[in-house]
Amino acid sequence: MSLHKFITDMLNIKPDNIDKIDSFDLSDGSVNLRIRLKAKKDICCPVCGGKVHIHGYSLRKLIHSTLVNRKCTIFYERRRFRCDSCEMTFFEENPFINSSENVTFETKVNVLKDLKFVNNTYTSTAARYHLSATKVQRIFDAHVNIPRKPLPEVLSIDEHHFPESSYDSLYCCLLMDFEDGTIIDVLPDRKKDYLAGYFTKVRLDTYDEKTGKSELDNVRYVSIDLYEPYKIIAQIYFPKALICADSFHVLKHLTEAFRAVRLRCRRNTEDENLRYLLTKFKYIFSHGFNLDNDPKYNKRFKRRMNYRDMQTILFERFPDLKKAYELKEGYILFNESCCVQNAKEKLADQIRQFADSGISEYAGFYNLLINWNEEIVHSFSAVSGRRINNSYIESRNNQLERLMMNANGFRNFKRTRNRILYCLNKKDTFKI
Repeated sequence: MSLHKFITDMLNIKPDNIDKIDSFDLSDGSVNLRIRLKAKKDICCPVCGGKVHIHGYSLRKLIHSTLVNRKCTIFYERRRFRCDSCEMTFFEENPFINSSENVTFETKVNVLKDLKFVNNTYTSTAARYHLSATKVQRIFDAHVNIPRKPLPEVLSIDEHHFPESSYDSLYCCLLMDFEDGTIIDVLPDRKKDYLAGYFTKVRLDTYDEKTGKSELDNVRYVSIDLYEPYKIIAQIYFPKALICADSFHVLKHLTEAFRAVRLRCRRNTEDENLRYLLTKFKYIFSHGFNLDNDPKYNKRFKRRMNYRDMQTILFERFPDLKKAYELKEGYILFNESCCVQNAKEKLADQIRQFADSGISEYAGFYNLLINWNEEIVHSFSAVSGRRINNSYIESRNNQLERLMMNANGFRNFKRTRNRILYCLNKKDTFKI
């Protein structure tokens, strides 16, 4: 490939359109290009359509970062034309830029493509293309403005910690389509008043007088964690939808309650051997953990033991721990094997067992089962063969966490909202 063809490919210009091109390598490793394009034929005045003549040239400095490893600056000799009839003056069209900015079209596209990836920050992208971080942010703000998407049939609602927002809120709220994982919108606040105002506006903006319905009526299921305002908002704005309590958050409360039982047992014993087991081998109480491993010699007990032996020792000494473990495992089995048809009856049986346990640490979980009874039953509903839950949106939360961590936080919420939608939704793109 000739140098001439390489340069023209890099600039996205056909060789026949170049009148003059010179390149200069500077001592700092950067490249300067001086370019003049051939004048197009039959140019006429954009105002009156009259004939024009060349009125002069002006030199325009443009940043053109297609050579990522080297700074590239174009000094473009642009023609200025003057109309013979109305004396209107104007500049010739060019393939580099169509605005008063000093960053070429190709550079903007490269910047925006890089910002599509969660791991790329404004600062790292700026360094790659020899721009300032502020300039990269301005490019992003000018070309990425993603509107809210229509509410889906299965709406997942969750939040993410966002303490540096320009809004007075510690959490932003995410709305997601459960079926395909598309983020519908990102809201700056999760408080009840803000959500009420948001969904009221959606209802007013999408209300159809002929049908008497709005976009809110499209929602058949709402999947939420155990945040009470979400439940209240769903009851008010989606009265025909089934509200589903996310099973992950229910199980999280249960495992935290069991952990409190284990820690109480550890505090209340003076036996160092029992404390050793309760501390170092706490994972033997995890669901699905293989207890029947090959026995190994334990110096503390001076005999060969496997994990089941350790568990048996603890259960013999702490009956409450054994009962708490059995209740935990029983609920997890119920959560994994139940279906929506028998969920109400089986959940009632679970509630009775926790009520009769006499374990104080389970009082909060018992109250949770009472207060969220209907929503837990609805959570066994399935759509397209998948049980409704917030696992998909939680995975998106992990991506969002990476985005926040790499950027060391965000403050401009509008920009953050667009970046989240841009990065997490494959189909969302930029406009130039």
